[in-house]
Amino acid sequence: MKKSILALGVLVLTLACAQVNYVGQTYEPTKEVEIFFDDKLIEKEYTIIGQAIGTGSFGASNSKIQRKLIQEAKKRGADAILITGLGKDNISTGDGTSMEETQINAMFIRYD
Repeated sequence: MKKSILALGVLVLTLACAQVNYVGQTYEPTKEVEIFFDDKLIEKEYTIIGQAIGTGSFGASNSKIQRKLIQEAKKRGADAILITGLGKDNISTGDGTSMEETQINAMFIRYD
């Protein structure tokens, strides 16, 4: 019984954290990352190096997910992030129930 409660606690803490799934190229890490919500506002020539989905549940805020996206973008060598969508989804918890997950879709950009 104690193991089940401990496992449930670990699961809740894990799910409460924001996560980023990234697909794309990786370069030398960067120190600063700009954020854009409209590609028309990007004044420099750029290349899209990858796409990411930031997710969070159990009350993870959009700003917490955004911070995780910034961390990942720096790690991957991006100069900027273009936010392409916000949304929510219901995900299965594995026990026949579901919970709401917040999602932020983004493209990672490297200046030419």
